[in-house]
Amino acid sequence: MLDQLRALAVFATVADAGSFRGAARRLGISASVVSHHVTSLERYLDTPLIYRSTRKLSLTAAGQQLAQSARTMLDSAREGFGRISRESASPTGRLRITAPAILQYARFVTRVSTFMKHYPKVELSINFSDRQHNIVEEGLDLALRIGWLQDSSLKARKLADGGLIVCASPHYLGQQPVLHGPEDLAQLDMINLVGTPTTIRLQARKGRKTERAVRMSHRITVDSGFAAKRMAVEGCGLVMLPDFFVRESITDGSLVEVLPEWRAPTFGIYAVWPDNAGTNALRTLFVNFVALIARTEEETDRQMVEIPHGN
Repeated sequence: MLDQLRALAVFATVADAGSFRGAARRLGISASVVSHHVTSLERYLDTPLIYRSTRKLSLTAAGQQLAQSARTMLDSAREGFGRISRESASPTGRLRITAPAILQYARFVTRVSTFMKHYPKVELSINFSDRQHNIVEEGLDLALRIGWLQDSSLKARKLADGGLIVCASPHYLGQQPVLHGPEDLAQLDMINLVGTPTTIRLQARKGRKTERAVRMSHRITVDSGFAAKRMAVEGCGLVMLPDFFVRESITDGSLVEVLPEWRAPTFGIYAVWPDNAGTNALRTLFVNFVALIARTEEETDRQMVEIPHGN
């Protein structure tokens, strides 16, 4: 059938051009190849489609009928291609996404807003939750994950990097022994956030690259970043949370950075989706778009840091 469809497209071009040579010029093939396709179509149908003469060709009654059907077929194909092309230029569809609740305070929301303004026909449903959803069982298109990904059957792409800050309330720190270095952190209580490591790794900001790892004890375990931060503000212990999430509390003084001369490791923000989900053009477009904005913002941030400031 595929051979006949190809021959039908050639035949329709012959009918419109009025000659084999004219059709050959339009199609970018030789006149002999055009003639071959028409002849094979006539053999397949067991009926003549064209009256051939030395001067011109004309369609038989069957040829006229088939030419009309062929034109309809080609018009439908062109319309289909055009529709897909238009939709590619202005995508439509709906994505169901789940993301950690604390990403409400990150640049992620701004990046998503930019995407939605750029593609006004797209619909998004985003669930911000500290519960890690099973995207396969729940039929979600995409999930955002913070931290260090465990091995799984999910496909993943890093969208951005983030920084962690170890912090506590001034009142809590005022009741503890003076901290001289990372090893002193072991004397303190840590508010444990489910899914994050209980071992704090710190690297010296200046001098040689010295790293310390301190395994922390904890009396409190929560599954909410909001609860962890609130308990830290209330003086229940120290926390290690993303910088974008605690920056405001540090600015207003309700939290202070612990051992600021030491830096906690960076973490990744990842997009993950099922390995067997097939190709989802809208999901791919979203992931690529958000990743591109993130890279642009990170590069801008680096350039701002590197710009020397006058006195």
